Amino acid sequence: MAIPDANDLAGWKAADLQLARKFSHQMENNVFRSAKVLKRYFGGEDARAIMIANEQRAVFQAYTTWAVLDYRQNKTSKTLAEIMLEKGLPEPEAMLLRARMESYPSLYRVAGHDAKAGTAVFEDVLLGGAVTIYDKLFSENIDNGVFIVARVFPAGKFHIFDPAGPPLGAMMGDEAAEFLQDCGLEFTKEGLRRDPHLFGLLWSWVDQWEKNWKPPRLCNTDGDDLLWHTASFSVADVQKVHGALAGRKDIEYDETEDEYIWVRDAKGSSRVIGDTLHLGRIELLADELILSVNSAKRFTAGRKWLEKLPGVVFNNVTTRRIDESEKDRPLDERISKPQPVKMTPELMASLQEMFNKQYMKWLDTPLPVLKGKTPREACQTPVGRQQVAILIRTMPDSAGDVPIPVPRQAMLRELGLDKETSPEPTAGHQKSPASESKPTASSQGKIGRNDPCPCGSGKKYKKCCGQ
Repeated sequence: MAIPDANDLAGWKAADLQLARKFSHQMENNVFRSAKVLKRYFGGEDARAIMIANEQRAVFQAYTTWAVLDYRQNKTSKTLAEIMLEKGLPEPEAMLLRARMESYPSLYRVAGHDAKAGTAVFEDVLLGGAVTIYDKLFSENIDNGVFIVARVFPAGKFHIFDPAGPPLGAMMGDEAAEFLQDCGLEFTKEGLRRDPHLFGLLWSWVDQWEKNWKPPRLCNTDGDDLLWHTASFSVADVQKVHGALAGRKDIEYDETEDEYIWVRDAKGSSRVIGDTLHLGRIELLADELILSVNSAKRFTAGRKWLEKLPGVVFNNVTTRRIDESEKDRPLDERISKPQPVKMTPELMASLQEMFNKQYMKWLDTPLPVLKGKTPREACQTPVGRQQVAILIRTMPDSAGDVPIPVPRQAMLRELGLDKETSPEPTAGHQKSPASESKPTASSQGKIGRNDPCPCGSGKKYKKCCGQ
């Protein structure tokens, strides 16, 4: 079989398919069905049950690759891959097998993908660096931000990959890395090559993670449980109340909407976008004052000072959970819904800048995961630098119709961690990781004027970035 041209992706894929078939034939050996070998890769769990449960997640392919490339019956015995090379293979297959043997498994974040081009950008969470892989089917069925346990290796001028463990959701990356470290995996190329079987333990770990997973607690920037409160107060003298509100330092007036915003200074806070925290909204309608806040604690505080205003008397309050269905909402919250506002590239760039500033504040925020140290402080030790780098690389991008990517490379540069990455040489077209992407017209989404602003300020979109 002739060696394909370096630019012949189809030729390399065809050779790789032939090699994959030979891998499968090697697994007909009963040795690889023995409890000893299965336990080596899957740990003490029921390996057969794990393989059945994860059949659609390429568990057999991951196990096969490890068994052929890495398993030795004893310290002096050869791997199946070494035996296959000794017996002889067509040169394209031999080249691909040697490339696999020189590779190492790692945990990758899908930083971007292009279904049309058939590519995806893999960012190495454990060692740093990014590489573009070529896999049409994968690029058509993947989401950005998820994690892949894989071996990446060259094929001509391209890179392709083999699964080396289970696919992981966008919220699982940092916990998976912590689990692997607790299992004794050393996050170096040598360590990843030496103990590739430890990635097999992730199959049972991910099953337990999914069984134990609970929806995240939804809270506001003060840590209060989210519960929308709409309170009604009667007003004896509307003009006096207008004057009293206008004279307060914690009240801002929105001329466009003719309503007041209850605010608090938030300079230096890593939990608030911008320097002002919006606590609630106040409207004066004839002889009635309406207070809208998102927690019981804020309602109690708001009611306390509002009742001290001249002629203001509390009437009643209604509450609504964030997960309450549309049909259960008050009628005035469901009718006359404005048309969505188009997200422009300029607005996307503005939102990205606001989020970037907030993420940079995170670098100087004490974190429980770092034993109360800030990321910058933790970077004073080699162990801390590695931990912070992994925390940054596994940060999930914001969810929603208009995702805002985390400025990972800028954060790593700020801490001097970008020089410690170990990027692999990347052949072929290389896309920038999603964390460094700039907003373009193709990334536009739509936001309703009364929807929460995607910048995270707590305001309605029309009162924040929608202005």
